[in-house]
Amino acid sequence: MKISVVIPYFNPQPSHFAAMLAGLAQADWSMFTALEFIFINDGGTKPHSDHFAALRTALPTLTTLTIQEIDFAENRGVSCARNTGMAAATGDWIALHDADDISLPLRFAVSVAFLQQHPEVIAVAGDMQVFNEQGNTAIRLFPMSHAEICVDQLFYCAMAQPAMVLNRQRWLDSGVRYTANMDMAQDWDFTIRLSQHGELANLGIPLVRYRQHPSQRSSGILRDDANPYVRHIWQTQLQNLGCDPCPQTLKVHSLLAPYWLWQINERAPAWLLDDDAVLDWGNALQNANQSQHYVDAKLLEQKVSRLQQAWRAWKATGPDPLTMQRLA
Repeated sequence: MKISVVIPYFNPQPSHFAAMLAGLAQADWSMFTALEFIFINDGGTKPHSDHFAALRTALPTLTTLTIQEIDFAENRGVSCARNTGMAAATGDWIALHDADDISLPLRFAVSVAFLQQHPEVIAVAGDMQVFNEQGNTAIRLFPMSHAEICVDQLFYCAMAQPAMVLNRQRWLDSGVRYTANMDMAQDWDFTIRLSQHGELANLGIPLVRYRQHPSQRSSGILRDDANPYVRHIWQTQLQNLGCDPCPQTLKVHSLLAPYWLWQINERAPAWLLDDDAVLDWGNALQNANQSQHYVDAKLLEQKVSRLQQAWRAWKATGPDPLTMQRLA
């Protein structure tokens, strides 16, 4: 059984790249008879041949180990790099990997074991340990079932791409590829389209250590000043739901969306919303879904109710940032 690990990169910090490779060297590969690493240098200038040689030395017991390097003459973007690496993959499974994150040792084994037991699943991921250079850590949780993921995908990317493993044959049959020039929304766009060709799942355990640093694409994004590609997906998902994404509905949706599972800490625009607008938004989503049946109606009702409750509780305290905690 063979797994392909696809890793695009563009001038990563050497220490981050070395830590990522060290994580790969420490992973449990015992269930695989062949392992394929595909590194795509997206027009970068920093050579990493010494790192690749060290990785090969650290994995001497595998029956077959292949390290493939693909170099772009110029920067073509992470979507193009991933598509190229995935097209070159020959494994039964494709693991996606970022150049600055660290996979936990059991990530690949538990993901593939799950995919073997659930052939209807096209992609599986899990939770993330989020950390930064200041030593701050947190756990980012994701919904587990396909139905829950599809509801949450109305609001944010409900699968951690750095933790994702694909059933390669199901992915090939789907024809789904990353869309170029989607900036930091490319993973969300990809998983939405994947969900039309197979089930999605999250394992409910941390699989990667996700590094936050100032140079990554998603740093500094705010819900009330969102990336235009994020806004486009919100609009498209409302249309898929059967809801008219009029300016008012889209505004409320973008301000209340639990984007990246961020907590309720919005600035003035969200606080200035009135209760009627928030109520109308929730009714519009649920009424549209009753006709289209795009997502599970009960789960959508629960999701909308939780977001409205969190917003009302936050607004009652005033416009200052507030951390909301929910007991299980």
